[in-house]
Amino acid sequence: MTEDHASDPTPAGDAKPRKRSGKLWILLGVLLALVAVVVGVWEYTSTPGFCASCHVIRPSVDGWRDSAHADEAECMDCHADEGFSGEFIAHIGGLEEVYMLWTEKPEAEDIRGHVPIERCLSCHEEDWAELPEDHPTREAPCGVCHRDTAHTNEKPLYEPAKEGE
Repeated sequence: MTEDHASDPTPAGDAKPRKRSGKLWILLGVLLALVAVVVGVWEYTSTPGFCASCHVIRPSVDGWRDSAHADEAECMDCHADEGFSGEFIAHIGGLEEVYMLWTEKPEAEDIRGHVPIERCLSCHEEDWAELPEDHPTREAPCGVCHRDTAHTNEKPLYEPAKEGE
């Protein structure tokens, strides 16, 4: 009996590695699909359309659509710090808000979006340099006077934090 492996396309020793290789490709495909889903969910949950899907926030999103910022900025531009970590923290905060909406059922006027002055300055630094020394926002967030530049819907303006908060 002669052993002629040249004409045999699948020598007995190669059977297991090919099977293992197939499993690795399937695993790789599943991981890539999972990454694509996570990225898609991340991107979608960063959009005004997603924010508007909550009936309590919808008036603020509609107000943003009518504002001076609608063509220049979206939700995460003002409501998240820059970079991946800032947006990640904002998404975690969003999960907390969803929990609060399900458990406490607040009214729209009771919800406040915190926008520190540094986020405004990331686009408006030149404007800041031109402000007179006695301009009120030198001591208070821009939204105290300028809320309607980002959201035109009626809502109580900035309320200072109570002591201890």
